[in-house]
Amino acid sequence: MEERPDMSPTMEQTRSWLAAVPQRRSRRTFDGVAVTEADLDTLDALCRSFRPYGDARVVLVREAPEALFRGILGSYGKVVGAPSALVFLGTPAEDGSDQHVGFTGEAVVLEATALGLDTCWIGGSLDRKLSAQVARLMPGERVFAISPLGHAKGEAPFSERLLFGWGKPKKRRAIEELAPGSAGWPTWAAAGLEAVRVAPSAMNRQPWRFRMEDGGLVVSSQGVDTPGVTLALDCGIAMLHFELAARAVGGAGVWVDADAGSRDIARWLPEGP
Repeated sequence: MEERPDMSPTMEQTRSWLAAVPQRRSRRTFDGVAVTEADLDTLDALCRSFRPYGDARVVLVREAPEALFRGILGSYGKVVGAPSALVFLGTPAEDGSDQHVGFTGEAVVLEATALGLDTCWIGGSLDRKLSAQVARLMPGERVFAISPLGHAKGEAPFSERLLFGWGKPKKRRAIEELAPGSAGWPTWAAAGLEAVRVAPSAMNRQPWRFRMEDGGLVVSSQGVDTPGVTLALDCGIAMLHFELAARAVGGAGVWVDADAGSRDIARWLPEGP
C-alpha cells in the first residue's frame, strides 16, 4: 500500500468544501454568462496548488469550446451554454490514478460550488481529443473526465430533468448498505459515511462499500465499470467527501492506496482513537 503525500485540505478548505457538499448539483444547461475573472483566478490557483497526488491534476479552461461537450445520444444530454470548463487529468500507468483523479477533481468541484458556480462530472459524452488539446497534456497523461463550469439556468429544461430523474431527489443508499455493521463505529466514521451518501457517481450507482479492518476503514468498489468512468474514480470522489467530514469532527487521518488487483481501493488510517 502507498500512503498519500501529506497534503491534506486545510481546515479552512475542509469547512468550506464540506458546507458545499449538500449544495452541489449536477447541471448541464447554463446561462452563457462568463464567470468572473476573480472566481476563475481562485479556481486556477487551487488547480495549481492542490495536488495531493502526483499523478492527478485539474486544468481550468477559461473559455470552453462548445464542441468540448457531446450529447449522450445526439443532442440528448448535451451541455449547453457553459462558458468555462474543468478538465480532470491523470497518469493511467500509475496504480490508483483513477481514485486520485476523483479525489483531486472533486475538491475543485466543491470549491466551484462554494463560489456559487455549477458543474457536472462527465466521463463519457465528451470530445477527448479536443479536451486533451485545451488542457495541454503532459507526457503519459490522459483525460479522465471534464465538467462544464458556469451559472446554470434557473429551472432545468425538460431534457435535463429527464436525464437526472425528472427533478426528483436522487435515491441514496442506506448507511447499512454502504457499511454493514457500522452502527458502533467511531464518530469520525459515522460523519464520513453521511457525507459519502451524497457524493456524485456515474449513473448514481454509488459503488463504494466500507468495512472496518485492523483499526482502519477500507473502501472497496462494487459493480461494473461503465464506459468513460471507472468505479475507482467514483470511489475517489467519495473518499474526499469522507475525509472532509471525518476531519471536521476531529478524525484526522490519511488515505493509503490498496494493492493493485483487488476490489479494495484504499484504507483510511486514523491518527488517534
